[in-house]
Amino acid sequence: MGKCLILGGAGFLGSNLAQKLVAEGETVRIFTRPGSSTSNIQHILDRVELIYRDFMDDVALRNATQNIDTVYHLISTTFPSMTMESSVYDLMSNLLPTIRLVEACLANGVRKIIYASSGGTVYGKPALLPIPQEHPLVPTSAYGQSKLTIENYLNFYARSTSLHISVLRIANPFGPSQKMLGVQGIVAVAMGCAYYGRPLNVYGEGKAVRDYIYVDDVIDAVFLAAAHSGSSVVNISSAVGSSVMDIVRAVEEISGRTIVKRFIPDRPGDVEVNVLDNCKAKQLYGWSPKTTLREGLRKTWEHISQGPPA
Repeated sequence: MGKCLILGGAGFLGSNLAQKLVAEGETVRIFTRPGSSTSNIQHILDRVELIYRDFMDDVALRNATQNIDTVYHLISTTFPSMTMESSVYDLMSNLLPTIRLVEACLANGVRKIIYASSGGTVYGKPALLPIPQEHPLVPTSAYGQSKLTIENYLNFYARSTSLHISVLRIANPFGPSQKMLGVQGIVAVAMGCAYYGRPLNVYGEGKAVRDYIYVDDVIDAVFLAAAHSGSSVVNISSAVGSSVMDIVRAVEEISGRTIVKRFIPDRPGDVEVNVLDNCKAKQLYGWSPKTTLREGLRKTWEHISQGPPA
């Protein structure tokens, strides 16, 4: 894969990817925002190049992409729960920097970009389950619309330049190193509530169904996307749906702890069911998920129990 740049390499997906790249003997450069924690990559800091810069800094992006073959774009400055009021900030902090990133990659001879998109939000309300690649793209949230717009720009560059771009529409990833005190990722948040004894906010009645995929399987897909020739857009998913309350009950059972639930009104823009078809990833990459939901939850709780948790 040559020399790699991971944008967001100290975060959840980025740190797991960095660990695997280092273990495979790859040369890794990590780009992360100033002041961000490096606890997830503490044990590999002596084997990576670490750059603290802002994603909106185009000079920093030009410098970071020098002598790089593959860029893993895992940075996002917004979350699905952020409202329409964040749209201008999202444009300035996600879309424009991504365009500048592509321009920097073209100027510096980067071979490939792998972009972590959102399979959970770009499709909108499903007309068919599991959701195939060919499903209409009608996001119901500003977050999903932003991800789709970035996808469209990347696909344009893939068509019109020599740069190869792989867009991975990732379902709901979970696993070790995901923030338990964050605002995204029901598995991590529920485990944080079990660990610390905090109440868990549950939207509606917890009936929303999502597709959960263990982080090791996501990273395997990222590797295969980087090695795949040409450009592609694929769903990365388990293709199995579980409700929020299914997750909460499973976390309680695995942890042996009861979680206090606080039921609150549904969020606008959320769809009731989102389960993704992953046949294209199997066809193009020869990829399929290996970790069941139950096994992934058990591994994640074991990691947390070793403490101190992130």
